[in-house]
Amino acid sequence: MPTNCSTKLAQQDVIALYRLIGEAICMIQHLEGALSVSITLKKDAQYPRRIPKEEADRFLEEHRSITLGRAIKRAKENTLYPERLYGDLEAFLEERNWLVHKFLHEYLDNMYTSSSREKIFNRIKTVSEEAKRLRGAIEVDMLEFSESLGMDMSRIHAAIKQYSHDA
Repeated sequence: MPTNCSTKLAQQDVIALYRLIGEAICMIQHLEGALSVSITLKKDAQYPRRIPKEEADRFLEEHRSITLGRAIKRAKENTLYPERLYGDLEAFLEERNWLVHKFLHEYLDNMYTSSSREKIFNRIKTVSEEAKRLRGAIEVDMLEFSESLGMDMSRIHAAIKQYSHDA
């Protein structure tokens, strides 16, 4: 095989790796954002009084600045979600930590064989997919919570339906 072909293949593998990691990080951040909003809404709803928007914004900013692990712990301490969701979130946290903190030094050398590379790519894709799934579960929980407070969420349901048909 000519040298420039193997170099292109290697460059394409690196580009694919960066794309997968970038997508996974974005999906993780979307999940973290959904958790921040959800924790703020549900935790603040425990107060018997209506809080001013400025105070709610401050709580939201505070929740946005904590790590994923601390957000999960805070949600669990305040019993904000169904029990089954905590197990999924904690398992996801392990995979997120692998990608963010351990991937590079543990697995980069395995990129040189196609079977190992495929396993790594699939594991990173799974992180993205699980972050999307968990974000969806948090969003559904927020909708159900809002409806339990008597809020009309029909416009949100219609938008979700429209979006799912357009996608």
